[in-house]
Amino acid sequence: MNIKKIIAIIASTALTATLLASCGSSSSGKTAKKVTKDGKELSVLRVANMTGQPDQYADYIGMEQGIFEKYGISLETSEYAAGINTVDAIATGTADTGLLADFAAVNRIGNTLDNTNLVIFSDLSSSVSYNGGLFVAPKYKDDLDALDESEGWITSIGTVSEYFNWQAQTYLGLDPSKQKNVNTDSISTQIAVAHNGEASAAIVTGSAIKKYEAEGWTQVASAKDIGINVSAYLITSSDFAKNNTEILTNYLKALDESVKYINDNLDESAEKISKKYGIEPDDFKTNWEQYSIKLGLSEEAASHLDEINKWAYDNGKYPNSYNIREFYYPDSAKKAFPDNVTADLTKADK
Repeated sequence: MNIKKIIAIIASTALTATLLASCGSSSSGKTAKKVTKDGKELSVLRVANMTGQPDQYADYIGMEQGIFEKYGISLETSEYAAGINTVDAIATGTADTGLLADFAAVNRIGNTLDNTNLVIFSDLSSSVSYNGGLFVAPKYKDDLDALDESEGWITSIGTVSEYFNWQAQTYLGLDPSKQKNVNTDSISTQIAVAHNGEASAAIVTGSAIKKYEAEGWTQVASAKDIGINVSAYLITSSDFAKNNTEILTNYLKALDESVKYINDNLDESAEKISKKYGIEPDDFKTNWEQYSIKLGLSEEAASHLDEINKWAYDNGKYPNSYNIREFYYPDSAKKAFPDNVTADLTKADK
């Protein structure tokens, strides 16, 4: 066997073992305290933000407006490129809570059933993409059949992009099992792959559209036609949730107020977020307006997870079926927004 392949296998095995070993250990005790200059005691909450997601923006604006401090929280945020990174931060105890999209949530839990202690404590958002969709490299724009077994579909393994690609491949009548994946970890890597001709197709939405178009890629199907939609959920560890229920309750209330502030002051918020994160104000507003943000635990969001869970199991993403509703922690959502908790967590369907 090629020595490079041997090294790659060893490295991959070591990484997998590390992640699985850490999956059951995370921050579990009471949060640290921080005293402000005026003597107010705040509870420190460490949040793992995913780049460009609504919780990142709401966290930033909420801190800038003093909303979290009003609810007794000193928020500490860290930024990660994908949901798989945010959950690793929680699993290893370097963060207390973060966001996971639907597929990433069911995939992570499904692959660590024996030792995971991750729980969902609130819905965050759902979105149906009205811009973007399936983009292809220039040579495929007039011959979509040639995409079959071509260079590959840009994806991020273990994230919702796998599901989006499956939806698009099914929409085109391709056999998903025969398509290649080109794994990337950031938008910069995606554009590099597109520029170098190392991939043939990608699902692209939001501010990334202009970057792909600059590389000559063409949209051949809309996200709405394909049925691209995604729900995001807030997660933590079961131990942290039980020991810090009130803090998570206050975090949900503060996050809700921050979202409302952005909605009521969209132009102002867009300018501030542009200066902080480098996204153009109009791009931010386009992305933000796609989201339907509602904190709580709705039956609609739970049913959506059931559907993704079934698809993932049926397509061999993990070996054993399971009930995703067993991995909910409803107490904080019930205290924060009792009218928004409608999910039936007694359902045992797998």
